[in-house]
Parts: sequence; C-alpha cells; structure tokens
Amino acid sequence: SVSLSFGFRSGFAFCAALAVSLAMAGPAGAQEAEKKAVKKEGWSTGVNAGFNLTRGNSETMMLNGGILSEYNRGADELRLEAQGSYGESTVTAEDGSEEDQTTAQSAKAVADYKRLVDEMNYGYLNASLLHDDMAGIDYRLVAGPGLGRYFLKNEARALSAEAGIAYMRQKLSGDTHNTLNLRLAQRCEVALMGSSKLWETAEYMAALNDFENYFVNFEIGAEAPMAAGLNLRVVLQDQYNNSPSPGKERNNLQLVAGLAFSL
Repeated sequence: SVSLSFGFRSGFAFCAALAVSLAMAGPAGAQEAEKKAVKKEGWSTGVNAGFNLTRGNSETMMLNGGILSEYNRGADELRLEAQGSYGESTVTAEDGSEEDQTTAQSAKAVADYKRLVDEMNYGYLNASLLHDDMAGIDYRLVAGPGLGRYFLKNEARALSAEAGIAYMRQKLSGDTHNTLNLRLAQRCEVALMGSSKLWETAEYMAALNDFENYFVNFEIGAEAPMAAGLNLRVVLQDQYNNSPSPGKERNNLQLVAGLAFSL
C-alpha cells in the first residue's frame, strides 16, 4: 500500500510540476517546444533496447527491449506497444559447480484505440496481454471499453483520464481466474525541446465482486536526444498486485535504462 500511494502521489505531482514549469517557460519557450513537437498524421514507430553484462566475481546478463507504434489521423488514435525482458545469473556452488538461474522473464503487449467524439472527449477500447515468470503470472489477458477525457491537449503536452469496464482472464501459478473489473487510468505526456519527452501513466483495476482483488500499474519515463534519431531512455515501472500468486511479493519495481531509436 505504501508503494501504491507513492505511485499515485508521484504521478499527479509529476504532471502538476510539468504543467507549472512549462507555463512559466513563457510564450516563446512554449511556442518553440510545440513547434518541434508537432505530430505527423499517420504512423510513427520507435524501438528501444537496453543491455547489462557483468563478468568476474559475478556473472549476470540482463536484456530488455520494446517497440511502440502510434497512429493519429482525424478522430482516430491507435497505440500499439510490445516490450519484454530477460535476465540470468550464474551461481557458483561450494563444490565449484556452476548453475544458470533466470532472474527476469517477462513480455507484454498492449493495443489501445481511441475515437474522439469531440475535441476533448473520447471512447476507447483497450487490450493487453502479460506474461511474467518471476511473478508467477503464466498469462494475464485484459480487454474492455470505456470513456476518457483530455484535460490538456496540444502538440506539446497531454493529460487524460479514463474509466471503464474490463474483462480479465489470468493464470497464476497454474490456477485460472476470470473477473469483471473496474478500470481507472491516467496518462500525462510532455514534449520538450528537440526530441526530449517525459511521460507518466497510472492504471488501477479492481474486481467488481471483490475490491480487495486489485492491481496497479505505474510508469514514469524520460527520453533525451544523443544524436539524430537516437535518444537516451530511462523508465521506472512499478507493478502492485494485492492478490499475487502464492509465495510471490505484492510489489515489483524495475528501473530500465537504454537507447531509443526512431524508425
């Protein structure tokens, strides 16, 4: 619950601070940021990757990567994302034998479609599929519709909130569960000078027949340009599940740093 509270407080504080800082930047700074942040209609795609390797007294390897495609045209907005991570370490026993152990193995795919009904309000259809071996999640499929509103929307910044119903089917450590859930979500995006950007998302889902059965996904990230088409990317992800698989922790926290490429 401490992590959950921290995530929501951090998210709203993050958005408020960004809004204030951009407002104080003055008309010239805001116009320059918006000029460089104009989104082209049609598809835009980027990939990201990170890799950690240690050798010597410890032998570890961590690999993560993802791809994000966004489509914007008229009243239609589509977001497709896939990401995954894999890590392993080599453990040396007292007798000198070595054993490879998996320390991370996860994959997630998200499809999010929005249809604007006016400039600020929209209906959405969201679906996601998750696998996380370390958390005991064989799979978690979530899909459902809802309504959303942009409270702030222009070429350089956006702040939105959503509410809807989602069907969830998940298999945790071999046991399958089906629930109908309340879904609440919030997203904040800010484009800065050049290709720099900041974003934050929070998602809360609770079973309608048992509000103690809930989970929260929180993410905050930043990208800054290193060269043309190449950005440094840092993301903090926090996943809290109040009803985890047997023997698993409720909270998973991950900090990922890597490179992002525009296609």
